[in-house]
Amino acid sequence: MSWTYTLGELAHAVGARAPEHGVSTLAFSGVSTDTRTLRPGDVFFALSGENFDGNTFVPKAFEKGALAAVCERPDTGGPCVVVESPLRSLQGFAAWHRSRCSATVIAITGSSGKTTSKDLTAALLASKYPVVKTLGNLNNDIGCPLSLLHMDESTRYAVIEMGANHAGEIADLCRMARPDEAAVTIVAPAHLEGFGTVEGVARAKAEIVAGLVPGGHFYVNVDNPWCLAMAEKHPGPKTYFGTHGDVVLRNCSFDEAGEMVLDIDPVGVLRLPLAVRAHATNVLLALSVALRHGVEEMEAPLRAACASLSRFKTLSVGPLTVLDDSYNANPASMAAALEALADRWVAGARIAVLGEMLELGAAAGDLHREVGRAAGRFGVKHLFAYGPHGAEMAEGASEAGVPHVEALDDHEAIAQAVRRVAGPGDALLVKGSRGVRMETVIEALKRLYCG
Repeated sequence: MSWTYTLGELAHAVGARAPEHGVSTLAFSGVSTDTRTLRPGDVFFALSGENFDGNTFVPKAFEKGALAAVCERPDTGGPCVVVESPLRSLQGFAAWHRSRCSATVIAITGSSGKTTSKDLTAALLASKYPVVKTLGNLNNDIGCPLSLLHMDESTRYAVIEMGANHAGEIADLCRMARPDEAAVTIVAPAHLEGFGTVEGVARAKAEIVAGLVPGGHFYVNVDNPWCLAMAEKHPGPKTYFGTHGDVVLRNCSFDEAGEMVLDIDPVGVLRLPLAVRAHATNVLLALSVALRHGVEEMEAPLRAACASLSRFKTLSVGPLTVLDDSYNANPASMAAALEALADRWVAGARIAVLGEMLELGAAAGDLHREVGRAAGRFGVKHLFAYGPHGAEMAEGASEAGVPHVEALDDHEAIAQAVRRVAGPGDALLVKGSRGVRMETVIEALKRLYCG
């Protein structure tokens, strides 16, 4: 951030009463929502949550050098801009700031692949232009405004990831970000407790297209019927990518080193350190954006970005090659991970430890059963299922012919069961929703094998 505003401008932007005259002219160049990372001179936004009152942190913020606080009640420690909702004020300030920036905002959402697509797109654009992107996966009503506030007058592109688990959330983010361009990676069953059905997911994701500025550009995944339906309703310009269209995947394979080899029209052949075939869609999206904006060098920035991705890590534990994709899961990403396990050459057996997929509502049983069937299609020899719907997952796997299936309700027990069946040359996939902490199985395996 290299912008500077006064407290008076901040108050005006959020519709609050300006501090007294002598204070309203004080200038600041940064904001904070966390006293642990606050820098002297920042303005502190006292955000509250279900289990904490952000206003209680205001004294600590002033102790650490905050210039002022945006809070619900005044504090004697320093200047305060008093508002009804610090969160809405943060969002309003970010929207006001965005209106003063000339950067092209590119918004990305989808049931899976959002973070990877955002990182790959930003890496390609950054090879030629000043770029801001969403940090990590901070894609919600707090992360989005903080990301927008990283833009300044030098920023050419801002690649903003948008997530949601209820209708209307993406529309709210778009009102802040006012995207010039947008993409939906894929629509698939995810967060069904909030959306109800896949149709509900599609309607929510389509909010990003409706939120485009007039004449805004939409990047269309031609291999997802929900995305194609959105494109039919969008009157503005579009780029189509996938198995046909403007940016076309002619072939996807893996070389002897396990790298993905992509033959893409009009780019050519790219070799990338990616293990999941489904990531080809994310690469195509990133290339579509880069080509539209005149980026010429593709492979080097993509390789660097792929190497720094935090998902689908490979490590050795005892005799096992472990594919750690424990970060999160939904039915589409589960199938993609199982496909990646099948694509990987192994001397021994393929083993899968699959945890509960959360927030699937009434469809949870059927969707877990289908994941079990997918394990059979992709050649899994041993499946260990964890969570309340582990029995349905195990049932589907047995129906699909997986030779050895167990549903267990303890991470340590799963690790011990894996050790009993694992041998040299085996590959183990570990995946599940964030809330079921499947990385605990990997830690338990490390203790069993390494002490």
